[in-house]
Amino acid sequence: MFMNIIEKVKSTILEYNLLKQGDSVLVALSGGPDSVALLSVLVHLKKRFKLQLYALYINHNIRKRAAKKEEQFCQTLCEQLKVKLFIVFGDIPSLSQLTKKGLEETARNFRYATFERFCQAYDINRVALGHHKDDRVETILFRILRGTGRTGLQGIPIKRDKFIRPLYSLTKREITNFLNENGLPYCLDQSNFETNFKRNFVRHKLLPIIRKNLNPMVDNALINLSETSSEEETFLDNIVQKHLKKIVFRTVGGKVEISLKKFRNYDGWLRRRLLRYCLAELSEVDSIPDKIVVDRLDKLCILGGKGISLPNKIQAVLLDDKLVLFKKRSKGYKQVLTENKKYNLEQLNLSVRLKERKGVRLIKQKQAKTVLLDKSKIIPPLYIRNIKPGDKFKPLGLKGTKKIGNYLTDRKVNKIYRDEIPVLCDKQGIIWLVGYEIDDRVKITKVTKEVLEIEATQRQ
Repeated sequence: MFMNIIEKVKSTILEYNLLKQGDSVLVALSGGPDSVALLSVLVHLKKRFKLQLYALYINHNIRKRAAKKEEQFCQTLCEQLKVKLFIVFGDIPSLSQLTKKGLEETARNFRYATFERFCQAYDINRVALGHHKDDRVETILFRILRGTGRTGLQGIPIKRDKFIRPLYSLTKREITNFLNENGLPYCLDQSNFETNFKRNFVRHKLLPIIRKNLNPMVDNALINLSETSSEEETFLDNIVQKHLKKIVFRTVGGKVEISLKKFRNYDGWLRRRLLRYCLAELSEVDSIPDKIVVDRLDKLCILGGKGISLPNKIQAVLLDDKLVLFKKRSKGYKQVLTENKKYNLEQLNLSVRLKERKGVRLIKQKQAKTVLLDKSKIIPPLYIRNIKPGDKFKPLGLKGTKKIGNYLTDRKVNKIYRDEIPVLCDKQGIIWLVGYEIDDRVKITKVTKEVLEIEATQRQ
C-alpha cells in the first residue's frame, strides 16, 4: 500500500505539473489524517523533486485543549521527518465577531492570508493542501444544494496559482488505510464530526443517506459531472476571454470598467460570465460570486440606475455608458523619491522615474505623462502620495491657488477616480497633479539652469 500511494501521488503530480525540480513547498499541517499523509508522502518524494519542505500549523483558538495536543503532535512529527515547522496562533472567534462572518469563512480567510505571508517571507513558491477525492464530492454536492452555476460544478481545483493538492485522486479510505497499515499516527478533530457545521452535515448525514437509498455510486457520478463541466468550462472560458479583451478595462488604480454598449447586446449567459470574472478579479477571497449577486449586477447594467453595493466591499457604479467596479481605498500612501531611480507604486499600477536633463526646452505641461521642472525651485524631500481633503495647488499660468477637488470637478473627473490620481510634492507643497498639471511655482523658464524630468506611466 505504501508504494502504491506514493506512486499514485507522484503520477498525479507529474500529470498536472504540480511540482517542479527545486520547488519550495509549504505543507498545511493540522495533525489530521489528510495532512499527515500529505506531509509523509512529500517527504518520501523530496529527493525525487529536490524539494525544500516546510510545514505550517495554525491554532484557530476554537478547540483550545485539542489544539495544544495537535501542536505538540505536529512538532514531534516534523522533528522525526526533519521538516521545519511554523506555528501560528489566530483568534478566529474574535475575528469572526469583528468581521461579522461565520467561523468557517473567517478561519479559511485567515489560513490563506497566513499562507501568503509565509510564502513571501521565506520565498516559498508552492502551498500543498490535503484535499482529496471525498472533499471534492462534498464540495460539488454542497454547491448544488446551495445553488450554483456551471462554474461551481468544477469543485475544488487541483491547482490554483501556488496552491496545489497532491492527494487529489485519493479517497479518504485510501488515505486512512495508508496511515494505519504503515503505523503513521494522526490526530482526530472532533469538530469534524459535529453536524451543526454545514459541511459536516453533508459528509456524515446527507451523503450516507444518498449512497444507501438513491445511488451507491453517487461519488463517481458527482466527480464525472465535475470533470465534464470542467472541460466545457474551459471551452466557454476561451469565448469569455475574447470578449473580455474587447469590453473590459483596468484603470491605473485597479478599477474594472465594462463598456455597456456591446455588453447589453450579449446573451445572458455571456453577460453573467463576464460579470463573475470581473467580481472574482476584485474579490480578496477565493470564492465564486453567487447567482443572486451576479443577477443584481446584470439587472443594473440592463435596466440602469446609479449603483449598488456588493459583497466583499465591492461597489458598482454606472458612469456614462460603462459599469465601474471597485473597492474604496481605506489607506493612503507615500513614497519618497530620489533622482535617477525608477519606482513602482504598490497602491497604483504606476511607474515613476526621475532624472536630470541637460538643456532647457519649454514645452506644454498640461495633461502630460512626462513633465520638466526647474530643479532649483524644488525643496527636498520629493515624494508622491494620494490626494487628501483640502489639497491646494497653483495650476500653471494661474495667479492664485485652487483646491484640487474643484480643479478636477471643472475637468469633469468623477470622484470615484480621484483616489487613483497621485500628487507629487516637495517640502513646500504640491508641485504636480500627476497626469494633469504642474504647479506654477516649479515651471521652467528661460533662465532655468537645471531641469528635473519626471515621468509617470501605467505599468503593463
